[in-house]
Amino acid sequence: MAETPRGAHAILDGLTEAQREAVTHLAGPLLIIAGAGTGKTTVITRRIAHLIATRQARPSEVLALTFTDKAAAEMEERVDQLVPYGYADVQIATFHAFGDRLIKENALELGLTPDFRVLTRAEQVIFVRDHLFEFPSSTSGPSVIPLDTSRR
Repeated sequence: MAETPRGAHAILDGLTEAQREAVTHLAGPLLIIAGAGTGKTTVITRRIAHLIATRQARPSEVLALTFTDKAAAEMEERVDQLVPYGYADVQIATFHAFGDRLIKENALELGLTPDFRVLTRAEQVIFVRDHLFEFPSSTSGPSVIPLDTSRR
């Protein structure tokens, strides 16, 4: 096994054996299944720091996505504390923010104007209400598939 760079040991300090195994996993993608309060955010942020510290990935090659702004901010803060100064290229965002940025950066290639924006939930409801009858509809109505054949 290759020599562990200085600083990589500190990243592993205080982890359980299972967490340490997840942080140092080498054989491709890894799915972590764990309940609330089990240290998932700790494992993910330490894994990012470990990948950078052991030079398995450059910061610009790391993308971490989560569901909430709060979780993304927490992950960003933890990674910032773990990695050396100047490694700010790690991309940590919500799925929504990442998708929004990706579409904006490639709007022209996608046939969109660069100033497009995602509709809010309220705007979506209003749009559908105002345009519902403009969508093509079937004259025969919806298909019906009986699930309980005993009632025929």
